Amino acid sequence: MIVRTPPTKKQRVAPSVTETPPPAPATGPGPLVIFEDDPPPSLPPPGSSSHHLLCTYQCRQMVKSDFIDALSNAEKQASDYQSKLAALNDNFCKVESEKKKYLDQFLYAEQELAAAKAREQALQEELLKEVHDSHERLTKQLQSNSELEVKLQNKMNLRMRAETSAALAEEKASVIEGKLRHLSESIEKEKKSLNNDLAQLKGESKLTVSRITADREQMECRAHNAEKETELLKKQLDDIKKQLSECVQQKSEVEKKLSSLTFQEVESTQNNILVKHLQEELRNFDAEVREARKLKSAHENVELLKEKLLEEKSRRERVEAELSKLQELQLSMKKLEDELTSWKLIIKDIPGVSCSEDLPVKFASLQKYVIDSMMKVGEANAHLKQLELSMVTEERDKLRNVINGLKSAKNDEAASHTFLQEVESSLVKKEGYIKELEWGPCEQKEVNSRQREEIKLLKERLNNEARRTKMVNTLTVDNEAKQTIEALQTDLQKTKEKLQAVEELKSQSGDAGKLVDSYLSGKIVQLKEQIATLEKREEGL
Repeated sequence: MIVRTPPTKKQRVAPSVTETPPPAPATGPGPLVIFEDDPPPSLPPPGSSSHHLLCTYQCRQMVKSDFIDALSNAEKQASDYQSKLAALNDNFCKVESEKKKYLDQFLYAEQELAAAKAREQALQEELLKEVHDSHERLTKQLQSNSELEVKLQNKMNLRMRAETSAALAEEKASVIEGKLRHLSESIEKEKKSLNNDLAQLKGESKLTVSRITADREQMECRAHNAEKETELLKKQLDDIKKQLSECVQQKSEVEKKLSSLTFQEVESTQNNILVKHLQEELRNFDAEVREARKLKSAHENVELLKEKLLEEKSRRERVEAELSKLQELQLSMKKLEDELTSWKLIIKDIPGVSCSEDLPVKFASLQKYVIDSMMKVGEANAHLKQLELSMVTEERDKLRNVINGLKSAKNDEAASHTFLQEVESSLVKKEGYIKELEWGPCEQKEVNSRQREEIKLLKERLNNEARRTKMVNTLTVDNEAKQTIEALQTDLQKTKEKLQAVEELKSQSGDAGKLVDSYLSGKIVQLKEQIATLEKREEGL
């Protein structure tokens, strides 16, 4: 049947073919119309064409309404995306404006440095000209040295603060490591539960193997008994064959005598008695022939049992091969478990994580926290370097004031020369310090980028290991269940073949056939129960 209207609004169709449904309004949903693939050749009802047109119109209206709803949703999404894009553009413009401001500040600082260097060169030239007026400035220089020592102490204090901030960052890293340990413990708990499930499945597989071995031993015992019976039956067959050959010879002799006696006209009573005895012997010989035929059929049944024994031996060899494969799989499982434990030791003690699926979310939150802390540390370092630059500029201004004071004093040339050398050396040291401060932000950026790359690599490794654990856990259970189901299905097929052979031999074997039939039916029931339990487990997994 073909349904022309949507399946959600089904209604019952009237049983009579001649009755026509009432026309529905154009706005509301129409009744369910069902068309058969091969309609009968009878005449259609009078209102069928209008009903068909009404159905197609309603379908079009429904499709049109669905399309309009989808279009309105798409337009809403487009407007949302446009608003997000506008917000991102505004943020980008703000970032570019801030970047320009920082570039302008950097260029302005470079210009100030160049101007300072030019002024220092001019001052040095003036100092070389006014060497004789620098004696009185020595006392002032000593005072400035004491002030510089105070500033050095301030710098050392700032350095200690920076070291304390680094220690706090290390403490935060230790806290994160503790969280990772907690997470690894939760993963180990999951692993223990999975190992328990594996042990249960292995125990069940061992039970099935023990049952199969017991059945095989029973079949071997029966086969040995059947072989002994066949040997006895063969001996009886040989004896019966000898008797049969003798009987056939006697029968031929008797027939010859009877044929000779029929030509004679007078028959004696003794001949009649002999004929009766011979007939009885013939009947006995026929019974013995029947018994021999039965023995022959029993011998054929024994050969069938031997074939079944060979099949059981081949099954045993297959089971042993599958057990060796199972040992190899266990070794590979142990290797995978060792790898998992090595990774779980890294991921121990992370709070807020109950399973491996929570790892990416927790790691993303930790990554955000680390990035925010690194940004704060970078801002603090930049603030420190700005303070150091301001202190260096203050020292430079003080040196300028000292040099201006030297211009007013004109005494000892030797003292002024030594003082000039000290001032030049201090200026060189300050320039080196300024260069180090300029290189500091670049190094901090490189360190931040390296740490981000390391965090990304750790996140990828964690995701890969979580996927790997899931795949291993699912694959081990599925492979073992599938192998057991396949083995049981092969057993079922073999038992069905045995049943067919036994049904063919039922007419010949009698009681033995009944015993084999009962044994095979019980075994089939056991195998079906095992297959049903395994299928239920697969559905639960």
